[in-house]
Amino acid sequence: MRRKKKTFWRPAAAGFGVMYLAITGLATWLVKEQFADDYGQRFREGAVTILAKKASEKEFSMEEVRDGWDEAQRKDFYQALANEELWRVDSDRLLISVAFYDEDGKLLAKSRDQVGGSSVRESGTVIREYASFALDDFLSQEEKIQLARYNSKRVQTWDLTQPDPLRFSVRVSPNGRELWAIYVQELMWTEEGEWDGDWYTDPVTGSRHIQDSGVTVDYATGQEMGEGKTFYETDSEIVWQWLNPAVPDAERTEGVISSETNLGLPYMDVYGGGSYEKWKKWSESPYLHDIPETGEFVWESGLEEPPFIIDSDGLYYRGRYQLKVGMVDAPSAYMEIRMEGRPWLAAMDYMKYVYLAGAALTLVCMAGIVRSFSRTYDRQAALEENRRDFINAMAHELKTPLGVIRNFAENLLEHNMEEKRDYYLAQIIRQTEEMDQMAAEMIELSKLDSEELVLGNEPVSFSELIREQMARLEPKLQEMRLAVEYQEEGSFVVNGDRNYLAKAVWNLLSNAVEYNQPDGGIWIRIGTGQCVIENTGLPLKEDQLLHAFDLFYSGAKEAGGGNRHTGMGLFLARKILRLHGLDAGLENGDGRIRAIIK
Repeated sequence: MRRKKKTFWRPAAAGFGVMYLAITGLATWLVKEQFADDYGQRFREGAVTILAKKASEKEFSMEEVRDGWDEAQRKDFYQALANEELWRVDSDRLLISVAFYDEDGKLLAKSRDQVGGSSVRESGTVIREYASFALDDFLSQEEKIQLARYNSKRVQTWDLTQPDPLRFSVRVSPNGRELWAIYVQELMWTEEGEWDGDWYTDPVTGSRHIQDSGVTVDYATGQEMGEGKTFYETDSEIVWQWLNPAVPDAERTEGVISSETNLGLPYMDVYGGGSYEKWKKWSESPYLHDIPETGEFVWESGLEEPPFIIDSDGLYYRGRYQLKVGMVDAPSAYMEIRMEGRPWLAAMDYMKYVYLAGAALTLVCMAGIVRSFSRTYDRQAALEENRRDFINAMAHELKTPLGVIRNFAENLLEHNMEEKRDYYLAQIIRQTEEMDQMAAEMIELSKLDSEELVLGNEPVSFSELIREQMARLEPKLQEMRLAVEYQEEGSFVVNGDRNYLAKAVWNLLSNAVEYNQPDGGIWIRIGTGQCVIENTGLPLKEDQLLHAFDLFYSGAKEAGGGNRHTGMGLFLARKILRLHGLDAGLENGDGRIRAIIK
C-alpha cells in the first residue's frame, strides 16, 4: 500500500505568510513613525508661520477699515482668516483646522465649508458686502458633495489662458445677510474674432459677461508666447442649484445675485490646488470640526513656544496648538490650530508597491522552497520504495537457491544415497555460486548508487569491448554451437570508465548467449554512435520488453533461458550506460531479439 504523498504548500504558505506579515508590518510601522514625526515637524513649522503672520498683521493699521464694524462684519473678517490659514501648513497628507477666539475665550470663527464673503467695489470703494455662509447650515452632506464635485471639475480644468467653464453664483437677501440660492452654470464662450456681435444676457445673473484670458508664457524661458484673448459668453446652462426652501419663489426674485462668488471648500482651490479626496477627508473629520464654543487657553505668553497638545489615538495622529496672538482689533486674543493625520494609511499607501514586490518575491521563494522540499521528499520516498522493493525482491530471489540447498541437504541427511551424493553436492555448490553472483551484483549496484562514485574518463571503443567479452564467452559459444557474426560500419567511442562499460557489455552479451537456442547465432553490428546485439530466440511479449531492464525481473526465462539468471544483469547494464550518457533497449526482430546501445 502506497503512503499518501505529503503536501508542503500549506505549512509553507502559513510560514511565509507569517513572515511576510511580520516583515511588512514592521516596515510599515517604521514608515508610520517617520510620517508621524514629519507631521509634527510640518505642523510646528506651520504654526510658527501663522503666529508670525498674525504678529505682522497686528502692526498693520486697519483703523480706517474697522471703523463702523458690527459684530457680524467682525466675524466675517475672522472667518476669512480661518479658511485662509489652512494653506500655511504644507503637507499632502496632513489636515488642519483653525479657530479664532476673542480675549474672553469665545469662538469668533473656525475653518469651514462656506460660500460668499465677497465685496462689490466702485472706484475702489466698497459699496456692498456679502456675508459668507456655512454650507453645513443649509446643505445636506449629499448636496455638499455634489457641489464639491463641480468645484473639483473647475479646479482640474482651470486654465489661465481659457475662460472659466463653470460659474458659481449665489442669490442673497437685499441686505446680504441671508442665503437664498446657489447656482452652478456650465458656460459657453466665443473668442472675440469669432463672435458675431450678438450679446447674450445670462438668465441667472441678468448680465452680459466678457472674460479676458491671461498672456501665454513659456515658463522655461520666461518669454511671452502670445497676447491675451477676450471671450464673450454666448450661452449657459444651470447644471446644479440649491434653493432655500424658507424663501418663497416670488420673493427670491428680489434677491441680489453675486456672480463673483467665493466658494470656500478647504483643500480644493484653483490657486491653492488640493483635491476632492483631500477635501472629503477634511470635511468628514469630527476632530477638525467639533471645536468648542468656549476655549480654555493655558499657554503663558512668556514661553518661547506653545505646548503641543496631543489627542492622538491608535489610527489617527492628532494634536493642537493654542496660540496667544495679537489681532487687528484687540490687544490680545487666541487661536487654536488642530491637526489630523493618518500616518498608518499614509505609510500603507507609501508602501503599496513594496507590498506587491514583497508578495511576489515571497510567492517565488515559497514556490522554490516548496518545490525543493517536494523534490527532496519525492527522492526520499522513491529511495524508500526502492529499498523496500529491493529487500522484497532479494528475499524472493534468495528463497529459491536456499530452498534448493535445503532440499538437497535434507536428502543427504535422511537417505543413504551414495550414487547421488556427488550430484546433490554439485547442485548445492551451483546454488551457492548463484547466491555469490547475486551478492557480487548487489555490491556493484550499491557502488553505482553511492554519491562517492567516481567514474573514469578515458576513450573507450565498443568494438574492442565487444571482442574482449566475446573471447570470455568462447567456451559457452562452442558448447551451444552458436555462430557469431561481426559487422563494423563505423566507430563507436565514448569517454568513460572502461571497467564499468565492460561489465555492461558483458551482461548484454551473456544475456544474448544465455537466452539463445542451440545451433543459433549472435549478430553484432557496430555503427557510428550505436551498437546492436541480436540473438536467435522467440519474440518477447510486450510486458517482457517493457520490464526486461527492471531489477530482479526474470520474465525472459519464458523465452527459453536457463535458471542461472538473477534478474540484475540487464538492470546493471542500463544503469552503467545511463551514467555514461547512453541507454539500452530491447526489441523484437525477424526471429531474433535485438539489444540496442546508443
